[in-house]
Amino acid sequence: MDQAILALLGVSITLMLYLDRGRRADIALLREETQRGFAQLTEVVMDLVNRVGRLEGRAEAASTPTKPSP
Repeated sequence: MDQAILALLGVSITLMLYLDRGRRADIALLREETQRGFAQLTEVVMDLVNRVGRLEGRAEAASTPTKPSP
């Protein structure tokens, strides 16, 4: 009876460690995918900021009256 209990305990611990290792690997993979997604979203936002900045500069240049040179 004691051997059966020890065997079940050993199997249970081994299974828990195996599942924990798999869970940690999945979390690491998810973390990498999330970081790539954030990097891509950041790149898109920064590109938009640059484009809007250029457009604002053009709008300001067009709205300011130019003085003719003498």
